[in-house]
Amino acid sequence: MIKFNFNNPTNIVFGSGSLNELKNQKMPGKKAMLLTSNGKSVKQNGYLDRTAEQLTAAGVEYAVWSGIMENPLKEAIMDGAAFAKENKCDFIVALGGGAVLDSAVAISAMATNEGDLWDYVFGGTGGCKPLSTPGLPIVTITTTSGTGSEINCWGVISNLETNEKSASAILVSLPL
Repeated sequence: MIKFNFNNPTNIVFGSGSLNELKNQKMPGKKAMLLTSNGKSVKQNGYLDRTAEQLTAAGVEYAVWSGIMENPLKEAIMDGAAFAKENKCDFIVALGGGAVLDSAVAISAMATNEGDLWDYVFGGTGGCKPLSTPGLPIVTITTTSGTGSEINCWGVISNLETNEKSASAILVSLPL
């Protein structure tokens, strides 16, 4: 039998109206990358506006990036990381379903580390490099249920160059 120690100090706030409590939570930085998908649901359902209002009430600046699609691509991750760097974001607020939450993990890593995402993927043609710098902290606001992406350091990202879809660990040292 394999022995291991698993420590995952994720703070989960759950229940009706919980989004209205965001402003009362300790934020891990001063400027957030507010990450969403390129779909319409977070806007149509009012979640984007409500999240922006909560961040403002918490005294947090933010920059919105809506570049994540269903089955996120490595290129979108690299574009998102460049956006976070250009906008001097010091943490990520991921608002959406599994694709957005998975992408937040990968963007977090690439916003603070050099090279290409695939240099750090463990599996397939990934380079298996450990991160030299911890990724950006992540706050997740899930709009779907069932993926568990809000509490782990995994991400499913597709690489069109290698024809792979990685469900392997991307991060090995996210600050929690």
